Amino acid sequence: MGNIPKKIHYVWIGESPKSEFILKCIESWKKHLPDFEIKEWGNDSLLKIENRYAIEAYNNKKWAFVSDYIRLYALFHEGGIYLDTDVEITNKFDEFLNLDFFTCNEKHNNSCLPVTSAVMGAKKGNRIIKDILNIYDGLEFKINDKFDLTPNTVRITEYFKTTFNILPPYFPSTQIQLVENSIIFPSSHFCNSEINKNNYAIHHFMGSWLPDYDRRDKFSIFNKFVLTRFKIRRDTKNYGLKEKERILLKFKVSSKKVFALILRK
Repeated sequence: MGNIPKKIHYVWIGESPKSEFILKCIESWKKHLPDFEIKEWGNDSLLKIENRYAIEAYNNKKWAFVSDYIRLYALFHEGGIYLDTDVEITNKFDEFLNLDFFTCNEKHNNSCLPVTSAVMGAKKGNRIIKDILNIYDGLEFKINDKFDLTPNTVRITEYFKTTFNILPPYFPSTQIQLVENSIIFPSSHFCNSEINKNNYAIHHFMGSWLPDYDRRDKFSIFNKFVLTRFKIRRDTKNYGLKEKERILLKFKVSSKKVFALILRK
């Protein structure tokens, strides 16, 4: 059925510009994978995607959760390698292109999961990717005015538990053969660089998927006027307001904090 195509997919949804760090990561892709096509999936991507979860997440400016679906859609329909924008490539990927599917364990902050969603490779029409897509096809993002903020790594981990009996505890150095030609590599392959171990990519966990502002509502009057504190991650002025909300006034109390009075229509 051929190899995984030499195509990199990444998702950039929303209104914020790419940071200098992200641009440097993308440059590393071009340096080490010069013969790969790089495809950006942006806001217009949803025009051809009919998925309630992704569309609801987009309408509520929850960009990370839009990306959770689009990365799977891209790999299933076109094949290739998906990369988060804070992934730095350090070596060629040619030796993995004859596989049907690959990823690695995710090691971060002294914890380990059996999969990273930051680096995944798959052939077009891959069964594993299709199975995970099917999970999202049955989901709603907004339920009774509350958002389903379950990280994609949690959903994918559960899929591997039930489908392949991959159970905790998880160890970053483990290599797991899922089915023939589908492998979860040690975290040192695509997540963390370790001395004397093969490394091809580093995931920097920059949280580019996080909202630009961390919001905390302090109190409301008649559920119409809301005093809110925004903690600044990136000062883009994209406050991620909910539908039918607008800011009446705001004042900056420090370089990292903004208070705002919000009107709910």
